[in-house]
Amino acid sequence: MVEFEGWTSWLEGGFLLWKPEDPGYERPAYRDWTEDDEPPKYSPEQELALLNKQIRASDGFDIDFTHFRCVFNYHLADLDSHEFVEEPETTRDLLEMLSQTSLDDYNRDNRTRFEFVKVMKANFHCCCACMFLITFEVVDPYDHLIKIFQARVRHARDILTEYIFCRPKPNQGGM
Repeated sequence: MVEFEGWTSWLEGGFLLWKPEDPGYERPAYRDWTEDDEPPKYSPEQELALLNKQIRASDGFDIDFTHFRCVFNYHLADLDSHEFVEEPETTRDLLEMLSQTSLDDYNRDNRTRFEFVKVMKANFHCCCACMFLITFEVVDPYDHLIKIFQARVRHARDILTEYIFCRPKPNQGGM
């Protein structure tokens, strides 16, 4: 019998929140197309299928949002915003702190000494908190090369922070 790991280890699939033609639809800030641009390349159903394919292929870390006109439960984090923090702090500051703590835990558990460099990007979805899927750079003290790491962290300001996992990005070679 397999031991239950908890819902935070599950990969949540994508689902549609709004289509561009829906009342009250607002184009997310990270989308750079306008209504005057070329017609949609994909139907809402095709966009959802593409989103879910990318979620499964990358565990939700590598999603190309440029293909989507619809709004889904997964979003790209704006690193320079104050969406998850109060000024003067930025989302980047929060994600750097979450990444650094994840990396500290990874180093302790694996007896390594990777050094945090910077957050590259992050996706998130809501789940009774925000589940952040953070991609960040580290320096490997062995060869002094930059490596890519990923961390999944569930966070709700002033309520909880749960570090789900931290790992080297799969299939990056040299690891």
